[in-house]
Amino acid sequence: AGDAMSIDTHLAKRVAKQCLYLAGPGVVINTALTAAFLYYYLPYDWPLMLCLTLGAILSATDPVAVVALLKDLGTSQTLTVQIQGESLLNDGTSIVI
Repeated sequence: AGDAMSIDTHLAKRVAKQCLYLAGPGVVINTALTAAFLYYYLPYDWPLMLCLTLGAILSATDPVAVVALLKDLGTSQTLTVQIQGESLLNDGTSIVI
């Protein structure tokens, strides 16, 4: 099952504010920086909306390998849930943008 199906909801509620702080501004800033790079520095003369769309697609990270490694190493459940929640919110923020 995916991360959303196996996440501990009680622990997720405790770290929700941290996940929002990591996911929301991070994706927005990375989208803007990637779009600015694509628009101003590459010689393709793409429209700004295309650069923003590509920036939103590229800025969402997916730490599947990191979460699997944390589970294998037996690290803190709080850290694992925080990374899972941040990853889910990254995807959601990227879709909204």
